[in-house]
Amino acid sequence: MMIARKTSSFSAQIVLTILISTFVMAGIVAVVGYAAIEEVDSDAVQREIGFATHGLEAEIARLTEEQKVSTLWDEAVIEVRADNQDWMERNLGVWMQTYYGHDAVYVVRPDDTLLYAALDEKTVRLRPGTRLPAPLAALVQTLRDRMAAANPDPADSTAAIADLDVVETIPLDGGVSVVSVAPIVPTTTRLPQPPGTEFIHISLQNVDTAMAIRIAEPHGLRRASFRTTPPAGGHEIGVPIRDSAGKQLAWLTWTADRPGLRLMHEMIPALALAALFGLGLLVWLLRRLWVSSQQLHRSEAEARFLANHDLLAGLPNRMHFEENLAHALASERQGGPSVTLLSIDLDRFKPVNDTLGHAAGDELIRQVAARLSAQIRSTDTVARLGGDEFGVILLGMAGEETLTAFCAGLLHVLSKPYDLAAGQAHVGASIGVAIAAQIRGGMETVMRCADAALYRAKNDGRGRFRLFTEEMDDVLRQRHEIERDLRAALRADDQLEVVFQPIYDASGALVGAEALTRWPRAPHGAVSPDVFIGVAEECGLIHALGAWVLETACRAAVRTGLPKLAVNVSPIQLRGEGFAAEVLRILSDTGLAPQRLELELTEHFHLDPGQNTRRNLHDLRMAGISIALDDFATGQSLLQYVRDYEIDMIKIDRSFVGRLGQGDGTDEVVRAMLDLGRAMGLEVTAEGVETAHQREILLSMGCRIFQGFLLGRPMDGNRLASLTDDRSGQPLTA
Repeated sequence: MMIARKTSSFSAQIVLTILISTFVMAGIVAVVGYAAIEEVDSDAVQREIGFATHGLEAEIARLTEEQKVSTLWDEAVIEVRADNQDWMERNLGVWMQTYYGHDAVYVVRPDDTLLYAALDEKTVRLRPGTRLPAPLAALVQTLRDRMAAANPDPADSTAAIADLDVVETIPLDGGVSVVSVAPIVPTTTRLPQPPGTEFIHISLQNVDTAMAIRIAEPHGLRRASFRTTPPAGGHEIGVPIRDSAGKQLAWLTWTADRPGLRLMHEMIPALALAALFGLGLLVWLLRRLWVSSQQLHRSEAEARFLANHDLLAGLPNRMHFEENLAHALASERQGGPSVTLLSIDLDRFKPVNDTLGHAAGDELIRQVAARLSAQIRSTDTVARLGGDEFGVILLGMAGEETLTAFCAGLLHVLSKPYDLAAGQAHVGASIGVAIAAQIRGGMETVMRCADAALYRAKNDGRGRFRLFTEEMDDVLRQRHEIERDLRAALRADDQLEVVFQPIYDASGALVGAEALTRWPRAPHGAVSPDVFIGVAEECGLIHALGAWVLETACRAAVRTGLPKLAVNVSPIQLRGEGFAAEVLRILSDTGLAPQRLELELTEHFHLDPGQNTRRNLHDLRMAGISIALDDFATGQSLLQYVRDYEIDMIKIDRSFVGRLGQGDGTDEVVRAMLDLGRAMGLEVTAEGVETAHQREILLSMGCRIFQGFLLGRPMDGNRLASLTDDRSGQPLTA
């Protein structure tokens, strides 16, 4: 009996021990699980609050940055002074609403009356003496007080006030708005503004549903909205919007993401099994919880890394780079180290992609990134800004002699051969240098100046670096103006024109004409073809321009009965995958036989030996279109193009024709070209024939086709039609 009682007591103790252990372990699991869930949810809430706060700050900063695109501008000062309402609508008012989404825009005269206003994407007709609402007028006065306190030069306030602005969140018209107030100032010293004569620009962004969506969507904030009352608690959280005095004006609220809570719901069946199967399953559940938590933290770290880095190059991306640059410039203004920006673009990168493949191009980008990283100091920043473009921020290296040595060394390192899996590649680089201390303006201005210097380096022959000067900025702005005007000209179809220079044979018969593009009615006066065609090639307009020229010329050739039409083609067009198909479509639409079309390539440009170029040339020749090589023997390729691209005709450049008969060896060179053409079965045309003497020399050498001012100047389609009425022509006389 005693033994039975002892056994029962022992069993009870074991059962009790097991039960107590089970409950203790269940309690531990519950406590640990709850703590982990709360930590995950708390992290998620804090992360979302950080996203929302950063989004609000970015919205406010964006308003000022977008405003200064147009307020820091010589042309803005000129047109505002002239009360040019149309110009202000296109550049300061309605344009800023339609392009950037600003809700209201005002321009204020020096006497605080309104010069211009735009609401609901429309210019508002203002009565004389109209003034701003009181809250906005107060912000304008605050800016004017700051401008006066900046101790501006009595003759020109620009340098003292260019970086001044007032950004404030205020209650307005029953709602809340973010307002940015800035002076309209020139970017050069050509337009002095005495203190008190400045016009003020105001951009306003309503704190509304549209702003809430812009902030919420990138970060997955659910059911985000603005309201005047704080969040109700529970799953609803928010951040306050305050004015500069700290007064709360509104709340951005949203439904919090609770990943821990979702995880707990998923684990309820597993917890039930843990109660049945004991300690082993409990350990498994704890392990699962740990793994899930680790995965969540890794995902968060990965997301942060991906948001700030370029995976291909392993470098910071443009967003991270611009954040570092803005921080460095702010530090410099407060007495920190000097800031120098390098804008780097690889030369001859595209041929590597086209000839060796995109995998080789990616490998090349990685090797370039590694070389750049090896050249900079730990205090500097290098980033891939996109494509084959890189940026470098140098701290404390503003001396031109030191910079010159550094950039020269960088060019040398980047120009060394690259050993890729697909073969060896030879590329170089061009560098634009902007020393921030020498430039008036913020981050955007410094980056634009570096780009202007890079543009000059490329124009000067590539493979070099250039330090920014104000003249470069003018050149870049002029290029942007030409690009903008050219886009408009292609849409308008009434500024560009095609003229034709006739081509004759030795008997004087008209055998064809070369189509030449002119832009005589550009907004700022006639633009040279060398200029606007170069801009078209750089900005991607060459395809549209080339198609327009070809179609216009083909229609003229059909209308006039021209025996042969020669049209110049850019190597960039030839690289286009569908170029040959587009040419054949134009021929079909216009009715011009392929045998009457000749496409001219020039040796001055590097022809891309990629598959697209070869396929296009093959398809064009198979269709009956002839291929000519213009400016023969002036480039570096000479016979290479003739051999590789199955050229049908070569054109002796005018530089050789102009020196005929001068006894400097030119006659022998031209005779050799003619002999070469005959030996290879090519037609040969002499360009730039301007005197009867030149023609006689060419005739004596066996040349039979001529083009130049002696025979006929470029003419429009009507004159060409009258010229082709008699195709046989009359024999030319000396």
